[in-house]
Amino acid sequence: MIAKTLLAAASALSFVLAPAGGSAGERTASSRDVSGVVELFTSQGCASCPPADGVMAALAGDPRLVALAYHVDYWDYIGWKDTHGSRDNTERQKAYAETLKSGSIYTPQAVINGREDVSGAEEPAIRRAVRDTAIDRDGGRPEVTLALKGKRLHIAVDGGVPPDSARSPVLMLVTFDRWSEAAVDRGENEGKTLVSTNAVRSWRILGMWEGKPLGIDIPLAMLDENDKPVGSAAILQEVTPDGGPGPILAAAILPR
Repeated sequence: MIAKTLLAAASALSFVLAPAGGSAGERTASSRDVSGVVELFTSQGCASCPPADGVMAALAGDPRLVALAYHVDYWDYIGWKDTHGSRDNTERQKAYAETLKSGSIYTPQAVINGREDVSGAEEPAIRRAVRDTAIDRDGGRPEVTLALKGKRLHIAVDGGVPPDSARSPVLMLVTFDRWSEAAVDRGENEGKTLVSTNAVRSWRILGMWEGKPLGIDIPLAMLDENDKPVGSAAILQEVTPDGGPGPILAAAILPR
């Protein structure tokens, strides 16, 4: 299972962990006012997905939300290879299907706070799910922060108490393109120019959080591609007993 592999990777990366510092970065973002994380699973090869991409653009403009578009690769067989498509994104969607017991995967699918899934094209349903599963900011939750400090990105977790569960929550870093477009010349969307907002480039597990202040520094050169700045999001997420992605405890996003 991919989640178990990720947990193993988290242990392997533990050498980069250090106590979180308190200095201010050049630019910072915090989970303090974030009430929802919307993870959209979409594809440029899916005829039903362009409306969901429009919804994602609206959600990305809401400062209370961390909105990310994970482009999957299982529509590529039709003839158009999604320019953001990734097998890792597909595996994350499959892992959610097991956790949420949805029975299948589909596009466009929006997973809200790791707790509920709805159609990614239905903005009212997404916002209702955000309200129904809102991250509790008054219940002693941890705070996640992102800070640009010169040529490095600092990610920190502080405060709060880990949930009483068999597995420690994991800290995940997601990089994304804030805006991009693709002229599609094959498949179900042939002839259309599709605009993507917050399209995920990569995601990785940085480590496990055990209730102590945690800080990680990553050189921006390891994140940017061809000197093009990418946005970053940090997600602190519970892990289910069988190793799958569980409820999200905190998240922050820093566009670039």
